Amino acid sequence: MKKLVTLILGVLVALSLFTVSGSPVQAAEPDDDCSCHELSPITGAERNKIVAKFISSEEFKTQKAQLLAAGYKWNGAHTIEVVLPAEDVIMVGVPFTNEEGAAFMYVFINGTFVGATPLE
Repeated sequence: MKKLVTLILGVLVALSLFTVSGSPVQAAEPDDDCSCHELSPITGAERNKIVAKFISSEEFKTQKAQLLAAGYKWNGAHTIEVVLPAEDVIMVGVPFTNEEGAAFMYVFINGTFVGATPLE
């Protein structure tokens, strides 16, 4: 009798898994008011003004001198990327290439060096 009850309850559980439509667990909807996907590099005269001010800063000159002494190469100001991720925040990316040819983006936020990341 005990085996029969176990068998019947097992069949009921199995049938309920296949006959119940939908899933009680739903994926969260994406947050549409996020502006993080709208980042794009600044171009034109605005970019040129920011880059001119940036490459004359002591923070950049110091970092550039250290990298050039370590064997890195810089392709010039035309390769610098400028992004404005938020109000009063200027993010500048400067690509450098090491001796093996691997490219790295050195990132400065509001003129302060924050780190480097490899480019693909």
